[in-house]
Amino acid sequence: MEIKNMISVLVASGVANGLLYGLIALGVVVLSKAANAVNFAQGDVVALGGFVAFTTLKIFGFGILATIGVVLLVALLVGCLVYVALKRLLKPEHANGLLIGSIGLSFLIKGVIRLIWGGQGDYLATPPMFSGAPLILMGGKVVIPLQYLVMTAGAIVILVVFSLFFRFSRLGLFMRSVADNARAAMIVGIPTSFVLCSAVVLSIVIAAIAGFLLAPATLLYPDMGFSLFLKGFAAAIVGGISSLPGAIVGGVLLGLVESIVSGYVSSRAQDLSAFVLIFSMLLFFPRGLFGEKKRRAV
Repeated sequence: MEIKNMISVLVASGVANGLLYGLIALGVVVLSKAANAVNFAQGDVVALGGFVAFTTLKIFGFGILATIGVVLLVALLVGCLVYVALKRLLKPEHANGLLIGSIGLSFLIKGVIRLIWGGQGDYLATPPMFSGAPLILMGGKVVIPLQYLVMTAGAIVILVVFSLFFRFSRLGLFMRSVADNARAAMIVGIPTSFVLCSAVVLSIVIAAIAGFLLAPATLLYPDMGFSLFLKGFAAAIVGGISSLPGAIVGGVLLGLVESIVSGYVSSRAQDLSAFVLIFSMLLFFPRGLFGEKKRRAV
């Protein structure tokens, strides 16, 4: 493979995977801002979304739109079950309880995946939407696989939709208010418990969509969730745990670092690069690239 072509493929795959990490990080940031908590099951929901997409596309032969609908339906169902199970814990003062509950949810989702799909991994044959002629630039010197373009476009569309949701929707404004000051939001009549529950459901929906986009590009296996969570969490740390745009930038940066390390160093050093990036960011930018400074009242 020519150097220019290799670089273009590495950059394309890095951006595509990075945007998916950014989606996972977006879910992490949403819950962190609204409930000051972390959902350790975030990556497992990504895995569940991938397996559901695998089943509907490969086994049942559904189309892309029908598969998206099924993935969203499963995500909403899981979100509602989490809401019922953790209703008493979804309060600002019970962040530790939510943390522990999410660990239990992580093991539960892994168990469900093993029960339904078994303990072995499997590949999803590239669906028509993700296959086709690559994008050829510079007279054939730069070739970008269509799969990465579709993943990138899908991730960007989802990010734009959720950005508009947080900026203009009533629930999005409520989430931002609760994130800024939960007690003040409660005083002015904002239903904080409902907002926190909605934040959990929204983070699960985002994760499931990321799983759908990731399914055609990776080996699906039951224990993949924790690794995905770590990468999403790393992206959130790099961008700033309280910044929605930072989650996306952090994800893309992490994806590019992983892709370049895998291509020019070793694929075995790919996962290590994520931890090196986190350590470097915490050392030089403790609040992340877009982290907000907390001001103390005097």
